Amino acid sequence: MTFRRSHLLSILQLAITAAVITTLLSCGTQDNPIPPITVTFSTGFVPPGSLNTGAYAGIAGTVTNDPKNGGVGFSCTPVGACGTFTPGGAPSTIPVCYLAPSTVPAGNTVTVTATSVSDNTKFKSATITILNGAPNPCPP
Repeated sequence: MTFRRSHLLSILQLAITAAVITTLLSCGTQDNPIPPITVTFSTGFVPPGSLNTGAYAGIAGTVTNDPKNGGVGFSCTPVGACGTFTPGGAPSTIPVCYLAPSTVPAGNTVTVTATSVSDNTKFKSATITILNGAPNPCPP
């Protein structure tokens, strides 16, 4: 049996179309659920267990399964006494500079949180003990 080249191209196009339709129909079904967005701290840039007043640490969040690739935003508590992030957010896995507060907050700890920009119900938090010590600000 012989096929003309135009027939082979038509068969190939039909096969590709069928594969695409099958893939699209299976996305998000019970048989193939869409994986949830998750947030973790990136290896090598996890929040430290303790940090001196006025000192900095590089912190990065990893957001997985985010079809929008929205990145990660950072926040901390107690608000106004927990330090700052520069910048306040970044693409997934890119570190930001966390600068500890200049004085030890009540309770001696702060909580830093990495939150998915695409879904703010997905986040990861860590506690840092703030110690009196020599400041070491973020590099310019």
